[in-house]
Amino acid sequence: MTEISTLQAGDKQSQQAAEDTTLVKGPNRCSGKLQVRSGQSWLPVCNSFFSLEAALVTCRDLKCGFPEYNYGTSSDMLSENPDCARSLVFNCAGTEKHLRDCPSRAINATEEVLREFAEVYVTCTELPPHPHINIHTVQESVSNYQPKVFKGHRFAISCIVHSPYSVLSIRLKSHIDTQHPNEWIQSPIDKEAVFIFPAAEDAHQGIYQCDYNFNFSSDIFSQPELISVQVEDKPQFFQVSKMNNVRLVNEEMECAGRLELEHQGEWRPVSHRHSWSLKEAAVVCRQLDCGSAVSTCKVDQPAELQLAWRFYSDCDGSERALTDCGTVKKWPSSSSTVEVVCSEILLQPNSSFFSVMSKLSDDQPRNILIYKGHSFSFTCFVKPQYPGGHFSLIFNQTNSITQSAVNHSAHFMFPAADEAHRGNYSCVYHNFVFNHNFSSESQSFSVNLEELHSVQLDDGVLREDDSEPCAGRLSVRYLDSFLLLSAETTVWDMKHASVVCRQLGCGSAISTKDFKLPKKELTAHFFSDCDGSESALLDCGAVLRWFSSSAVELVCTGPQGGADKN
Repeated sequence: MTEISTLQAGDKQSQQAAEDTTLVKGPNRCSGKLQVRSGQSWLPVCNSFFSLEAALVTCRDLKCGFPEYNYGTSSDMLSENPDCARSLVFNCAGTEKHLRDCPSRAINATEEVLREFAEVYVTCTELPPHPHINIHTVQESVSNYQPKVFKGHRFAISCIVHSPYSVLSIRLKSHIDTQHPNEWIQSPIDKEAVFIFPAAEDAHQGIYQCDYNFNFSSDIFSQPELISVQVEDKPQFFQVSKMNNVRLVNEEMECAGRLELEHQGEWRPVSHRHSWSLKEAAVVCRQLDCGSAVSTCKVDQPAELQLAWRFYSDCDGSERALTDCGTVKKWPSSSSTVEVVCSEILLQPNSSFFSVMSKLSDDQPRNILIYKGHSFSFTCFVKPQYPGGHFSLIFNQTNSITQSAVNHSAHFMFPAADEAHRGNYSCVYHNFVFNHNFSSESQSFSVNLEELHSVQLDDGVLREDDSEPCAGRLSVRYLDSFLLLSAETTVWDMKHASVVCRQLGCGSAISTKDFKLPKKELTAHFFSDCDGSESALLDCGAVLRWFSSSAVELVCTGPQGGADKN
């Protein structure tokens, strides 16, 4: 019973306090002219003696939240109010629960001064009013009605609180429409917080929300202010203009040389001053799509001085364009300018593939099918740029063959394809220029391997196993079928017979001769450019179909262990 009585007494006390304060002639109970009870009557409170702290306690007393900052007088209350002479002055600290808890006293003013007083009008809201939010970029102003930032460009969001009360913190949230929003909190300086984003990306697009809390109510945040941010690619005309405002001047290349910058429609070299470093050079190389910065240095100019741009930097090296992180001013003359060397100064090499017996994919021309035992080759080449250099043919990532560049190219020959040659191939061009080693890699080829029998011997014996004869009549592939090799040729000899025996894994040639056919029939007529060292007959020869009355047969020494027949 004691606890219930105590609670009831507390409720009555709170109710009585609330009944001592009221807002009248307003749209609702939390907005209107402030009046306080004095005995059996209600007295107005004059605005000239009404403090920020008293407004805060008033809204708390009425359980109406927080006062709006523009409390004062309404337009119909500017006339003289004789009741102000009886009004009280409340000296609140701002922490009181009820207005009547604040020390108070009577107004001490002359009748002439009282004529100028008006009654105070208070409007309370459930939460503190929203802050103001703005978006900023380095180079362009951004409309808050259609806020857009461009990819790769830094931007900032500022939140400003217009409040007479002490702000504890300002909070920014993004992706508030998702289950995992991002959140940043700052202690304000002059009731403002600035949140900086170094480079806009697609992930920065979305709705941002700003709110704040007071020192005296840290658990309650204000009404939020929202803004939707769009991240876009630069319009093409802007990209061309912005990204093409630097160049490296050199007779031989675009990715190394003296730095020049266009500003206000005028190209000038950049003066080598105190702020220039490898960080700024890195931005130049990225902007020119020239890779990373290898070096930058001062280049002394001839005796005659020339007009230049002086660059003022705030670059960290990650920016996409030099003028995203710096600005320039005219400089009357300069005896030294800036040279930049980027990593991509070498042109990308090209590569070509050749094999007599190969097949290219129609839809993927860099996918190649080669046949086991047949020769193939790669040629690496690059457009003339620098003398010398060398090429490396990289295959299967770990294997490489290197040759010096001759006439800006190198030829890599493989006499007989086997399983080890299956994989990816690319050409890398190396050269030593500007006191540095540079390299550039071509697109890659993908090589697959298959068996394809292009020659065979037939001795007329039917075998139960899969073994192939090493003597007999010689047939060669023509299109999709086999034809006997015609003996009516001037080029066929033991040299060619040795190539066939080697290709079939049958050792070396013992003999070759012709035999008569019962009638003229279609055969393969052989044409040669062989020297006898080749691994496959059709790598060094060609056949055409024609009529003949004789064909070739040959005898090899015999099967060689583990050899592939193709």
